[in-house]
Amino acid sequence: MSVNFYAFGPFPGGDAAGEGLHIGQYASVHRFLFRAHPEMGLVSRTAWAEFIRRPEVSIKAEHGRDITVEEMEEDWARETDSRGWPLKSRFGIRRGSDLRGGELIDPEGFEFRDGEFF
Repeated sequence: MSVNFYAFGPFPGGDAAGEGLHIGQYASVHRFLFRAHPEMGLVSRTAWAEFIRRPEVSIKAEHGRDITVEEMEEDWARETDSRGWPLKSRFGIRRGSDLRGGELIDPEGFEFRDGEFF
């Protein structure tokens, strides 16, 4: 099972009448996968953390539930599943700071995809 998360507010993609700005996805056996938005500088966990802490930003799960900043950051930091098993990488061990192939791992080891999730 996976859940996508979206940010809403006065920024590109954040219109309350729209889908929202895609933050990323938590899937039960994988670490959190961030959605990169290079044009907004959102290509690291640190940049996303600063962004969602802005007072005008609200966060919703795809099923409409409001999410607090603390809940969102807990999902980002989760390293084990509900059974205590380590969460898996989606990309393996490859590291890099560019978006070749639409994927990157930021300096802290968090995984990003630049483009739609599939």
